[in-house]
Amino acid sequence: MKISFKLKLIFSYIFVILISFGFIAYFLDKNLEENSLHNLQASLINQAYLVENQITAENIKRENIAHLESLIATLSGKIKCRITVINNLGKVLADSEKLQKEIPEMENHLYRPEVKMALVNKVGIDTRYSSTLKIDMLYVALPIKENKELIGVIRLALPLESVEKTLNEIRKAVLFGLIFALAFAFVLGSIIAAQTIRPINRMIQVSRRFSKGDFSRRIMQVSKDEIGELAATLNKMAQDIEDKIKEAKTQNQKLAAIFNSMIEGVIVIDKAGYIISVNPTIEKIFSIARKDVEGKVFLEAIRNNDIAEVISAALKSGKSVSSEIALIYPVRRIFEVNATPIFDASTPLGINPEQSRRIDNNVISGCLVVVHDITEIRRLETVRSDFVANVSHELKTPLTSIKGFVETLLEGALDDKENNRNFLKIIHDHAERLDSLVNDLLSLSHLESKEIMLKKTNFNLRQQVEDVISGFRSQLKKKDIEIKNELSAGISVTADKDRFEQVITNLIDNAIKFNNEKGFVRIFNEEINGKVKIIIEDSGIGIPEKDTPRIFERFYRVDKARSRELGGTGLGLSIVKHIVELHSGSVGVESTEGFGSKFWFILPR
Repeated sequence: MKISFKLKLIFSYIFVILISFGFIAYFLDKNLEENSLHNLQASLINQAYLVENQITAENIKRENIAHLESLIATLSGKIKCRITVINNLGKVLADSEKLQKEIPEMENHLYRPEVKMALVNKVGIDTRYSSTLKIDMLYVALPIKENKELIGVIRLALPLESVEKTLNEIRKAVLFGLIFALAFAFVLGSIIAAQTIRPINRMIQVSRRFSKGDFSRRIMQVSKDEIGELAATLNKMAQDIEDKIKEAKTQNQKLAAIFNSMIEGVIVIDKAGYIISVNPTIEKIFSIARKDVEGKVFLEAIRNNDIAEVISAALKSGKSVSSEIALIYPVRRIFEVNATPIFDASTPLGINPEQSRRIDNNVISGCLVVVHDITEIRRLETVRSDFVANVSHELKTPLTSIKGFVETLLEGALDDKENNRNFLKIIHDHAERLDSLVNDLLSLSHLESKEIMLKKTNFNLRQQVEDVISGFRSQLKKKDIEIKNELSAGISVTADKDRFEQVITNLIDNAIKFNNEKGFVRIFNEEINGKVKIIIEDSGIGIPEKDTPRIFERFYRVDKARSRELGGTGLGLSIVKHIVELHSGSVGVESTEGFGSKFWFILPR
């Protein structure tokens, strides 16, 4: 059975008041009873002390009953309570409620609780039913002393019916108040409930429209009445809003993370050509700050007509536009710029963006520009093209010679005893050159793959250089070149000994090949921040300044004709560079044309 919220509200008021009054009445009754009894006890004790002062020890010792009877009768009339005088043996000497002739018939009071306490020098208090007076009585007993000797007990008794009468009056008042409060609660609850129901019903209707708004609250309500329906509606609305906000925040965070972490530069433009936002890559490329360019026209913020034309074309055509642009300022790089139009979300269903653009020119809401750095790609393409051309050229020359001499031999020169051996020697030399070229290419390819495993050992560098020099004695003698090994005697490195020998061999070979007659080659070392720098200096022809930056490139030769004449492949220095870099080192050259060169490399100890 469904109970309306109005009745629940009324009964809740009545229930609360009923419970509240019940607790109040219970604790009030208990406290009043205890306080009344405590006050009576305190009053009786004070009166007992006053009465005790009026009784002389001599009358008790002599058991002067007549005097005691007269005294307590007078005092009892004044303090309105029963007074009993008892000696230390429990015998009643006088009682304000008994006649003198009835005293001897009274039973001994020695074992009454209050008397027993008084006889041990304490204030005796007891509440019990009096068989004599047939009512509940409060008893208070005090010891009577003479020179610290206990000679008797004075006892006062008061009926508790006055306390009960007072408590009954209070109970009646509380009950009357409870009935009045319940009636008032019913009337007031009816009025408040009627006023409460009307706005709640209106709120239920309004809250259903708020479920699509920005309201954010939760109501904990499990009842099935009007409040429960309202709570369910509001909670649904709040949940919808929370979900939407969370979804929007998550999407924004994802987009911001993607936008800021892209290596490509990204620019967001509105349909009027104003910059909405740029990512950190664009800031780095054009040396600008986002806060300084947002809200400005593109050309005002970034002065590049090529990119501006791409943006304009995308906004006008409604199609993606791509272009390759070479920048000179602020950086010299090559970029691929892609501009994609952004269409308004209001594009009608079933109509593609191009059709929508033709229907309404305002459908395009902006443009997304992505700037991709392709400088390295273009450089690698150039390197690859140069490499293919160089390899083709290097292979073609010896192959053409070999083919020519073989054809000459096949056409009859094989029987020419004076020249055939010379022809075969030339073919052999070119075959050796091809073999050397292929070996260098394979070696370089292996080094560039980074898959090579270095077998590092610690060895004496000076001794290694001495061993390499010994293999060039005939070449040194032929050109009358003096070579000096000035490396420190104790110098050592941890490296791949075989690869390192290849480095030294190539550098010394170049120093001899491109040296002058009666020149010199000097090998020495320097210490740089805990690393060892090996320098190979020669007195040769030197390298022009314009060629120095490219000297370590593959197939790069300063003097191509002389290099081929001397048997070089153009790969030696490139191999040197890769081997040193595999050892976490670096290479370089210092040279002046006509005054020799200094090739150096640095290795960790």
